[in-house]
Amino acid sequence: MNRLESFHENRTDLQCFLGSILEGVLSCDTLKGGPEAIRGALKPLVDSFPFLDLCYVLDADGRQIGPNITGPRGNPALAREGDGEDRSRRPYYLQARNAPGSVMTPPYFSTATSSLCVTVATPVRDRDGLLRGVVVADIDFEQIVALLEDDSRRRAMEPFFKAIYASFSLGLLVVSLGLAIQAFHSLAQVFRHLTRIADTTPSFQATILLTLALAIFDLSKTIFEEEVLLRKDVKRHSATRRTLTRFIASILIAISIEALMLVFKFAIQDPSHLNEAGWLVFSVVGLLVGLGVYVYLGARAEMLLIAGKSREKRHLASEAGAQAMGMGARERLRP
Repeated sequence: MNRLESFHENRTDLQCFLGSILEGVLSCDTLKGGPEAIRGALKPLVDSFPFLDLCYVLDADGRQIGPNITGPRGNPALAREGDGEDRSRRPYYLQARNAPGSVMTPPYFSTATSSLCVTVATPVRDRDGLLRGVVVADIDFEQIVALLEDDSRRRAMEPFFKAIYASFSLGLLVVSLGLAIQAFHSLAQVFRHLTRIADTTPSFQATILLTLALAIFDLSKTIFEEEVLLRKDVKRHSATRRTLTRFIASILIAISIEALMLVFKFAIQDPSHLNEAGWLVFSVVGLLVGLGVYVYLGARAEMLLIAGKSREKRHLASEAGAQAMGMGARERLRP
């Protein structure tokens, strides 16, 4: 979901960036040269930008001119396909046919690379504004977002970080299993000495060990899910807030059970220490209140940040529109 949210937030920037790559690559004269001239113009482009998985050209009626041009990550078998295929009903062609500039589709699953991609289509028009063709390119979604966010170096180190988190998670799992074994050993002692009802120490010891084992196992599971299995966007506050909330929630559950066990233990064995158990319960309440304040303020801060970015984009769009209107007015006034 983070990837899709990032796409929607950066869609305008992505469309401008990718459109600038395709615009001006082909001219009407190149289209008249046929498939060989088109391949000669597009092949260097695909080789220069590794995120271009597949590229081809449609005529004014939406029929492909020549075979596909695949990138390094594309399926080589697709390079011999596509010539003459009718793509007039594809959404990118329908949008580009009536658009003044480049258009871009939402992310979808590509058959060329078996991964998420977006398609960018740029119309080619003559001097009279008539549509002569459409340049189409399939873009690797993950690579282009990483390039836009300048996140390629962190992504290169991500497998190393995941391996470290997996090893720590495994270590915590082993500790949890060790505590669980000790807890069951204490339970065995309880059942062997059922006649000694007054001695509740083994029972409380088994409960505390089981609680610690469960808390550490939950912590190990959280680390493995958040840092190894899930794909996180470290630049988004919501991802960090979710991870921290899960960690604190695990700690809260463990401390709450421990506090309850201490209350029962001191109430039975030593009532003079009930105050210490009560303070532990109050610390749980304080931690819970602090977590609620953090989640609320973090969500509010992210909403304000998104709203500020939206206002900035609207302001830039209005300035660009005003400049375009001013240029049009000057052209009309020119003799």
